[in-house]
Amino acid sequence: MKVGVITTFYNRPEHFRLMLAALAGQSRRPDEVVVADDGSGAAEAEAVRALAAASPIPCTVVRQEKDGYRLAAARNLAIRAADSDYLVFADCDIALLPDAIETHLRLAAPGRLLVGNRALLGEEATARLFAARPAPSADAWEDAWRAADAAELQAAQALFLHHAALRRWHLARPHKPKIIGCHFSLFRDDVRRVNGFDENYVGWGYEDDDFARRLYKSGVRPASVILAARAMHLWHPSLAPQALKHHRDRPNRAYFRRWFVPAFCPNGLVKKA
Repeated sequence: MKVGVITTFYNRPEHFRLMLAALAGQSRRPDEVVVADDGSGAAEAEAVRALAAASPIPCTVVRQEKDGYRLAAARNLAIRAADSDYLVFADCDIALLPDAIETHLRLAAPGRLLVGNRALLGEEATARLFAARPAPSADAWEDAWRAADAAELQAAQALFLHHAALRRWHLARPHKPKIIGCHFSLFRDDVRRVNGFDENYVGWGYEDDDFARRLYKSGVRPASVILAARAMHLWHPSLAPQALKHHRDRPNRAYFRRWFVPAFCPNGLVKKA
């Protein structure tokens, strides 16, 4: 089975360099990496192309011009360019520890969404990884993992189990258990089943909740790799708009809360004529 990693990129070449280094150190390397550049500046776009060209894992770069925050469209662009049976989604500021891909594949099954999470790496620990050239050693990754704040992982696992139990009794909200967009995986056929991400989501928020809701509506079931597939978020200043920190302020809220949501979105991987 061919496995691909799908990621999106915007103006963070050093984070993407470490992401690729972490993927190269996997006990089971992915067969391809596809990165969608969401309209980075010229220098950063050139940097990501150079990193992709030098990667020991085949790496494809696709690009859309900057027109606001278009995460859903960028992910679909990468999915279309991928050639893998199984897709692991990870943000470019996520470093997967060496056993992560192997863990995803061990637990993968058709009709199953594997929900991951991440420990938070601080500024100093992230800087130490950046300074390790040409790439961090296996020991350096483990040192970083020990330094990361993993406190919320146990809480995230407990919340997942709670919502999964409610779902079995048809009591969960439509998008619960939530997926954390930084780290999840599923078969490509299940992505196609719902036509990928809904590109009507432009701006900050709700595209992941919508994707989970439509997957569950299509019959896909969630399973957790929150504790099993280790991942770290590399530190950087937050890009989240502070004015939109409350859900009620986010521009996609009304669209997400509309009355009827089909499992197969019309504005996704394939466009309705």
